[in-house]
Amino acid sequence: MTESRAFERSFDSLAGIVAFTAEFFARAGIDASLRPVVDLALEELFTNMVKYSRASGADVDIALTAIRQGVEVTLTDHDVAAFDVTRAPDVDVTLPIEQRRPGGLGLHLVRRMLDAIEYDYAEEGRRSRITFRKTLAERPASGATATTGGEGAGD
Repeated sequence: MTESRAFERSFDSLAGIVAFTAEFFARAGIDASLRPVVDLALEELFTNMVKYSRASGADVDIALTAIRQGVEVTLTDHDVAAFDVTRAPDVDVTLPIEQRRPGGLGLHLVRRMLDAIEYDYAEEGRRSRITFRKTLAERPASGATATTGGEGAGD
């Protein structure tokens, strides 16, 4: 089961995105305990798209797919520059707060909470696609996430 919706590139769309996941989880019978992580990841990734891709006026497409023991989520952004979330530098959380550079903590947390996150960018059409999965299954002990593709990791 897969459902897709397009959301206006606006912070005001966040309430609609959370409602979309709630409705989908209920219809697809996905364990509700996964929703907080899925909603947090969606909020972080969507707000980054809104915040850093201001030149695009295109809606952001979100697709939810029921998978074994969980959900796969794909965000597709159109007419944007590449930014590979899988290659963004990790935040050094061991540094004292005064020595840390602002930014990046949201991606850092999201990448550790998900089972896998993948990135794909198509130059033609300037299409950016982030796909992530969250299931009830235990994560690998290494904490590593599956990553693919992409160019141009930035700040």
